Amino acid sequence: MYITDTTENVRKLFDKLDNKEDKSKMKILLYLFDLLNNNQINNKNEINPNLVEDDDLIIFNLESIGFESNVCTIFLQFNIMLYYRMTNTNELYEENGSVMGLVFDSDEKLIISQFEKLNFEEKLDVFSELITRYNNETYFKDWMNIAVLGSENSDFDIAKLILEFKKTL
Repeated sequence: MYITDTTENVRKLFDKLDNKEDKSKMKILLYLFDLLNNNQINNKNEINPNLVEDDDLIIFNLESIGFESNVCTIFLQFNIMLYYRMTNTNELYEENGSVMGLVFDSDEKLIISQFEKLNFEEKLDVFSELITRYNNETYFKDWMNIAVLGSENSDFDIAKLILEFKKTL
């Protein structure tokens, strides 16, 4: 069951993601939230939207739905620490709001490629679903401590904020 009425493309992505081990799921989560933190989720798939002079360009990030500007960076830092605990390695680190050191296997690359091919609204659905699964502790197979995105908002509240943002498009 999905939190939003979404497309078959999003369902297929989650079908592949659901079959991955927790380490792969964490790397993909870090990759996607790194994109989000660096304003890479936008309606024109611009690589560096901060340099584009386009009044029609719409960027989605956590600030778009009312969060403080540093929430995504803190979320990334926490999940990098979880990755350390999962793998007993320190191959990843956060620098200036970006995750450094991510290396993907071929299956992970396929999931990321599938995400990159989604349209803007489908990408919003992916984030809505990811946040809901993560906060409900159903994203990972094994239980682990998680960083909740915002103390005032439940995962369903955040999904609703994303849906409201999506309706403005």
